[in-house]
Amino acid sequence: MNDTLRALRLYASPVFFRENPTLISAAVYLAITAFNLAHPSRTHPAGIHDIGLFWWMAQQGVFTGLSCQYWRQVRSPLAAMYPRLIAAEYRAIHVMLVLGLLLLAVPALILGLPLLNVLALESVNLAISTGSDLTGPKILRPRLRKIRVVIVFGLFFMFMSPTMQDTLMRAPWFLALGLLATTLSATLIELHHSPFAHPDTPAPAIPRPDHKPPNAVFRSLKHALMWQPPPLRRIPLPNGLASGSPLGMLAQSAVTLIVFTTFVVLVNAISSLHAPTLLLVRTAATATLGQVAMLGAMPLPNWMLSRRDWPFLLSLGPFGARSDFTRALYRAHAGRAVMAGTILGLFAAITVTLLGTMPPLRALAAGLALAAVIVGGSYLPSLAVFSPLTNRPGFILVLSMLGSLAGIQIYTTLLFVMSPVPPLAWALPVMAIAFALVMARLAPRALARADWPIEPPAL
Repeated sequence: MNDTLRALRLYASPVFFRENPTLISAAVYLAITAFNLAHPSRTHPAGIHDIGLFWWMAQQGVFTGLSCQYWRQVRSPLAAMYPRLIAAEYRAIHVMLVLGLLLLAVPALILGLPLLNVLALESVNLAISTGSDLTGPKILRPRLRKIRVVIVFGLFFMFMSPTMQDTLMRAPWFLALGLLATTLSATLIELHHSPFAHPDTPAPAIPRPDHKPPNAVFRSLKHALMWQPPPLRRIPLPNGLASGSPLGMLAQSAVTLIVFTTFVVLVNAISSLHAPTLLLVRTAATATLGQVAMLGAMPLPNWMLSRRDWPFLLSLGPFGARSDFTRALYRAHAGRAVMAGTILGLFAAITVTLLGTMPPLRALAAGLALAAVIVGGSYLPSLAVFSPLTNRPGFILVLSMLGSLAGIQIYTTLLFVMSPVPPLAWALPVMAIAFALVMARLAPRALARADWPIEPPAL
C-alpha cells in the first residue's frame, strides 16, 4: 500500500507536468469543452456534436500523459532491479486511469448521454493511448508494431468525428458493454510489463528473411508513390505520413475516405438493422472529408518539433548563417504546405462533385478555400517561436493540434456539410493566406535568434 501511495504521489509532482506536454493540450481542450457546454449550438441541441471533437482530444491528452509517466517509470534501466516499484506503478496507473475515465465522463453526462456508452467511447481512446510502442520516452520504447499502429490511428481518427461518437452513443447497451469489456481488457494486457526473462521458456528461433528481389511492378508503384518534387527534397524535413509525396497523399486520402465511409455505413446499418442506402453513403462520405483533410494536414508542422539535428545540418550543410538555414526551412515548409493544401482541397472538391452533394463551381470554390486554410493553419505553430517562454514542444504541439486537427475539421464541416455556409467562412481563407505570408516573413528571423541546444534523444 505504501509503495502504491508513493507511486501515486509522482502524478502530482512537478516532473509529471513538466515532462508530459500533452497535458497542456488536454487542459486547453478541456477549457474549450467547458465553453461549448456553457454555450450550446442551435444546430445540435443537447448532443455530443458540441463537445465531441475537443472532448476526444482532451481524453487523448490525459490518457497519453498518464501513460507516459507509467512507461517512463517501469521501463527505466533501474526498474528491473526493483520489482516492487514495477508492481506499485502498475497499481497506481490503474487508479489514475479509473479516475481519468470517471472525471472525463462528466461533460458527456451533463448532456444526458448514457453512462455505459460514454465509458465505452472513453475506453476506446484509453486503449489506443496506452501503447508502449507509441507512448513514453522514445529511447525506452520497444519496436514499433506496424499493424497495431494502423489500427490505433484508424480508430483515433474514426472516433474523432462527432458523427461516429453520436452513432456509438445511440448503440444498444450490449454493444457498448462488449466494446467496453474488449477495450479495457486490451488496455490491461498492454500495461502489463515484466522486464524479467523466463529461463524455462526457450527463445523462439529467429526466422531467416527470404531475400527475394521485389517485383518490378511493385517497385515501380512504390517509387511513384514516394516521388517528391526536387525542391522538396533539398531540406531534410521530417516526412510525416505522405506529406512530401503528391501521389502518396492522393492515395492516402482515397484510402482514408473509403475505409472511414465503409465503417460509418456498416455501423449505421448494424445499429438500425436496415440495408445501407445511397443517401447514407453520400452523407457518410461527405462527413468523412474532415478526417481526410485533417490526416493529410496534421504532419505539416511536425518539423518544428524535430530540432535535434539542426545544429549539425547548419554546420555541415551549405546554408551559411543561421538566418539562411531558417529561411530554407520555411521555404521547404511553404512548398509542402501549398502542395498538401492543393491536393486535399481539390480532392474534397472532386469528391463532393462526384457524390452530387454540391454543384461543381461551388465545390471548386470550397476546395480552394480549404486549401488556403490548410496552408495558413500549418503556420500556426510558428507563433511559438517569438518568445522563449512559448518556444517549447508543449506549446508548439497545442498550436499544431488547434490548427491541423480541430480547425481544419471544423472548417471542412462548415464548407461541405453545413448549408448555407456562414459568410464569415469565406473570409477565413483570405485571413489564413495573409497570416501565412506574415509568418513566412517574420518567423525565420525569430527562429534564427532562438536557442538550438544539442538535445539528447527525444522523449
